[in-house]
Amino acid sequence: MQTIPVILSIRANAYRDSGSEEPMMMLTSGELSLEKNRAVLTYQETLDESLPPQPVVLIAQDDGITVLRGGAYETTLVFRKGFRYEGVYHTPYGDMDLAVYCTRLRYELGPDGGDVALGYQMDLNGQFAAMHEMELRLVRKGDD
Repeated sequence: MQTIPVILSIRANAYRDSGSEEPMMMLTSGELSLEKNRAVLTYQETLDESLPPQPVVLIAQDDGITVLRGGAYETTLVFRKGFRYEGVYHTPYGDMDLAVYCTRLRYELGPDGGDVALGYQMDLNGQFAAMHEMELRLVRKGDD
């Protein structure tokens, strides 16, 4: 297994029924582990400045991506184009039923970094929450 330090930029947008957008951008560092048939990206994400960073593991293999988020907002998300995944979103305020329906999935990850693009509908407690678009770009950290 090859582990590569990376700089990661995340751009995301949520679109609601009202037409409002909620853009999010974040820059962080992480590690990309390349195995024979899968890639594993680990990094820390800050959702709320009042909370410590949340650990995130993104596993890309075959025709899908699985995201494991730890910390105060723990959840598992599975993305496969045309597939609906149902799970639970754990928050400090209580648990919610969560479902994602993946409409777009593309990834290319290698020794120099790569990118991931996702589009999906998210439902919370059986109700439409938002359409989401997310792009992750990874660049191998230079040897200082």
